[in-house]
Amino acid sequence: MTFLLATSLRRCRYSIFRQRFSSLTNPKPPLRFSEEVMQAKSEGKAIVALESTIITHGMPYPQNLETAQEVENIIRRMGAVPATIAILKGQLTVGLTQHQLQYLANVKGVVKASRRDLAPVIASSQDGATTVAGTIIASELADIDVFVTGGIGGVHREGELTMDVSADLTELGRSRTLVVCSGVKSILDIGRTLEYLETHGVTVCAFGATDDFPAFYTTRSGHRPPHRAADAPHAARILHAARQLRLRSGVVVAVPVPQEYAMDENVIEESIQQALENAKKEGIQGKEVTPYILAAVAKATGGASLSTNIALIKNNAKVGADIAVEFQKLKNVSNARNSFNTGSSRNLGTRQFHTACNLRVETSDPVDKVGPFIKNENLTNPVLVIGGANVDRTYRITEDFVQMDGSTHPCVTEQCGGGVGRNMAEALWRLRGGNARLLTAIGDDSDGRYLADIAPGLLLDGCIVKNARTSMYSVLFDSKGECLLGLGDMDIHNQITTQMVDKHIETLEKAPLVVLDGNVPQTTMDYVLQLCHELNKPVFYEPTDRRKAAKVLHSKRYQIAYSSPNIMELRTMAKFLEPNITINEASDINEIINLSKIVTPFINVLVVTMGKKGVITVTHAPIPHNTRKQKLNVHHYAVKELHNVENVSGAGDCFSSGYIHGVLSCFQESHCVSVGFEAAKSALMNKTTVPYTFQISENFSEYFIKTNFYELEY
Repeated sequence: MTFLLATSLRRCRYSIFRQRFSSLTNPKPPLRFSEEVMQAKSEGKAIVALESTIITHGMPYPQNLETAQEVENIIRRMGAVPATIAILKGQLTVGLTQHQLQYLANVKGVVKASRRDLAPVIASSQDGATTVAGTIIASELADIDVFVTGGIGGVHREGELTMDVSADLTELGRSRTLVVCSGVKSILDIGRTLEYLETHGVTVCAFGATDDFPAFYTTRSGHRPPHRAADAPHAARILHAARQLRLRSGVVVAVPVPQEYAMDENVIEESIQQALENAKKEGIQGKEVTPYILAAVAKATGGASLSTNIALIKNNAKVGADIAVEFQKLKNVSNARNSFNTGSSRNLGTRQFHTACNLRVETSDPVDKVGPFIKNENLTNPVLVIGGANVDRTYRITEDFVQMDGSTHPCVTEQCGGGVGRNMAEALWRLRGGNARLLTAIGDDSDGRYLADIAPGLLLDGCIVKNARTSMYSVLFDSKGECLLGLGDMDIHNQITTQMVDKHIETLEKAPLVVLDGNVPQTTMDYVLQLCHELNKPVFYEPTDRRKAAKVLHSKRYQIAYSSPNIMELRTMAKFLEPNITINEASDINEIINLSKIVTPFINVLVVTMGKKGVITVTHAPIPHNTRKQKLNVHHYAVKELHNVENVSGAGDCFSSGYIHGVLSCFQESHCVSVGFEAAKSALMNKTTVPYTFQISENFSEYFIKTNFYELEY
């Protein structure tokens, strides 16, 4: 089976549920983002990650809470968004609310969570404070580039005997994160720590005018760093160069504590030596050594070390936010360059985006601009998806003989999130770093909560209908996987009303594209089409089913930018527009061309899925200075086979989402189709409807066997 075949089968319930779904005990999504962080990601703002052990293990209450709040506010004042990271009741959380910060600052028994601890803490639904290593892992998962902390771990004194080496160092050697710190904690062996970092390829820079590596409480350690970052723009360029070189190791920017807060080296060293001796006597080992010694040093210095600790973390926050803002500028420039790829007039890219949206192109360069009604900055705003959401469940009987007489049979039950609109919204949310929103209707029941938790922040406010049942589709299989019975309860889709759309009119106005699926009620669909027409807003229509395919053409008044029907849905569209047409069901490119001549005056770009035959794109373009003649640009993309398929249920929806992601990235047509293919492949190789991560290759044509181009006038 090819994954294009799976694309065409997505609307067939019989085929969908013969594949394995995610388990009923499907784990929570790996990350939960705060609303502030989600908004920052959708707007392309700089984000700074912060650890949480400094709150739970580094400082006493109330200094821990006050410092955490002030550090976050410093980052905000610098133009970035803070993202304190912790595990709350087993959920890895990126960005804490004020209530969550207060909880973490007061609660007892929080686990200090490094790499080795993350999985057990999450599995046990415990609270965990992430160390430097744990925070780096979460930052990588959340795609946050800059992380601010007080000091990193290192090789402990007498580490050559005890082999006590912090996991922070190993994590720095296999991550891409830039870590802003005040060097290595003074209680450690700084020389051996720098040697270890060098062995693992970590770029280490002192920040500012100093040529001395700082030692946390003091500005000097007596060790020279390999490199120096003169200022924040310089540090951002170092990180940017590392990303361009695809280095899989991190960057450490060591910022000296402000001189007025620096401590006397001799006093600190004497306090550390005494604390180390006491730790040995009391049998303190492993991850408990650092907080023990820090507390002992604070006591020995009369609290002066705590004041220094607070001062340096605040200073690091200022520097880190500055670096994050500068790096985000470099990323934005690179993204703009990468997005606007050049191509011929036969490419989809921006020119076809203009055509699809009925925009006037003023330049001979097909990728020079986005157009007079679509601003460049709009492309980074969240896509709005309006459509159905439901929970899909399968029941597979394990006995060979089935009695349909009320008998009880043992079975295996599985479930996953479903609904074409919901699937596409989640896929776009993951492909576009959170830049997608879903307007749908779900009940205030356990199924509704299940769907809302799959992609936190995706669902718009007001989509939960009180005292209503979430849409559900269930299917019964025999032991061989043959479908015996399907049941659907989807009346709640009628609650996707015009009033619900009005509540989120601002989201619609800002969206670069609006996606509609065939589950939207006709009245609501017509209303959205009217709004998009008035706003010159492009619409992507996903038919979902042959019986719903023509809903978008109901009024015959509005131009649709894109649609992705299969051949049966395309026939329905053409039959609706010309009821007397005789359709020759040849299922080949000639039939598609003939049907497209009828449909493309209303839908500018058709992306027709053809199963194992591939995908055919058809673009409608009037011939200039000739009001009678029209032109169709037709591309046929054949694809390679894919084996070992896990699940076909979300492949088609992920294909459409990948294609949309390519369009909004201003890729050429072949690139858009390829991104769609790769998104579908990720879905097919995953047990969930929409995979948590997409593996998108940079080799845009790797799945194409051949492409054929036709240019027809009629």
